[in-house]
Amino acid sequence: MKILVFLLIILGIGYAGYRAYQASQEETREVRTVRSLPPSVQHVVAKMDASTQVTFFNEYEKKKKKISVGYLFWIIGFQYLYYGKAGLWFAYWFTLGGLGFWALADLVRMPSIARSANEQMARQALQTLQIGAAFSAPDLNAT
Repeated sequence: MKILVFLLIILGIGYAGYRAYQASQEETREVRTVRSLPPSVQHVVAKMDASTQVTFFNEYEKKKKKISVGYLFWIIGFQYLYYGKAGLWFAYWFTLGGLGFWALADLVRMPSIARSANEQMARQALQTLQIGAAFSAPDLNAT
């Protein structure tokens, strides 16, 4: 039984390392386009002029979380802290990674966890630059 658990741990770490490498290769090829952004902010950024888009992308890239780093943090159990989810991190550690099941599920879910965190980062970048209000829906109460 101990050998099986040890092999599962080694396989998990190996898989995480492989996925981290794959994700880092994809992240280096990623381009600064509106289509590369989370869907919830694409329409806002598409309406911006070129200089505002550059400013937004600079701010977003400072805050953006990478999938490859998430996999590396998974190895030591700190992926939720990296993605800014301290409550989930505490629950993860309190349950010992769901006795391993939660930890294995996170290997598959890592891209969606990163996507969710990056959507929040994109919205924060809009708020930091106070751009979102200028491109939101028109005020219906204005006369």
